[in-house]
Amino acid sequence: MIHQNKRQTGFTLIELLVVIAVIGILTALLLPVLAKAKIKVRKTQSINNQRQIGNAYTEYLGDYDGWFPEVNGPAGVGGQVGGATGAKGPLPPVVAQLYGAKVPEEERPLNKYVSGNLEIFHDPADIGGGAYNVGSCWEQFGNSYQVQVADDMFRVQRVLGEKSEKEGSYEATSMHESEMVQSTSNKIIQGDWNWPYDREDTWHGQEGEGRHIMLYGDMHVEEFVFPPTKQMLDWIAPPPHGNMAAPDPNFTWW
Repeated sequence: MIHQNKRQTGFTLIELLVVIAVIGILTALLLPVLAKAKIKVRKTQSINNQRQIGNAYTEYLGDYDGWFPEVNGPAGVGGQVGGATGAKGPLPPVVAQLYGAKVPEEERPLNKYVSGNLEIFHDPADIGGGAYNVGSCWEQFGNSYQVQVADDMFRVQRVLGEKSEKEGSYEATSMHESEMVQSTSNKIIQGDWNWPYDREDTWHGQEGEGRHIMLYGDMHVEEFVFPPTKQMLDWIAPPPHGNMAAPDPNFTWW
């Protein structure tokens, strides 16, 4: 009779512990890399979204002799009908109207120029936030991006007119592209909904920076880091006429 030598082929406890330790080390090394890759992908998509929105603005300007749209609230320039609900329930009707959350899709002027792809108004990094702590600006306002509407704020000149303002007023009248007299490359049109703040809900922020993806007058898109919120709040209201702090085409942004 031939006897075969039997040898245990399973792992010992020590070997298993070593394997688990190696896997743990690899996971610890890979997770930050994967997290950075995810952030990069989202940022790339954010930039691509606003580039397509820039194309929509360009087509609109061509159809309307260089005039930007007049809208009911900043969200109302494009996207879907929002839910208008915050962390504490439905937004006050005046707030929902101010933001343009409930504007029907067919009344959002840029929708006509995006071939039905309303998802370009949905930023993949959209985690909401803001004064009413919405979970998603896309879901609650219908648009992840906020355009400069009606008023000059944060040293930024208004771009879109607000339909609810007095007809013929500065606030109700949209900008004509010829008003970008000095430079289109530094003229802010819109950006992530929470620009220019450096709060925790800044979607692309790093270490509390006011880092946002912005669309400019020449329709290029880039990431921009604004000064701290404390500084920006000093510029929240338009200054008196003639004040040097007024919107200035020679300023870093205007």
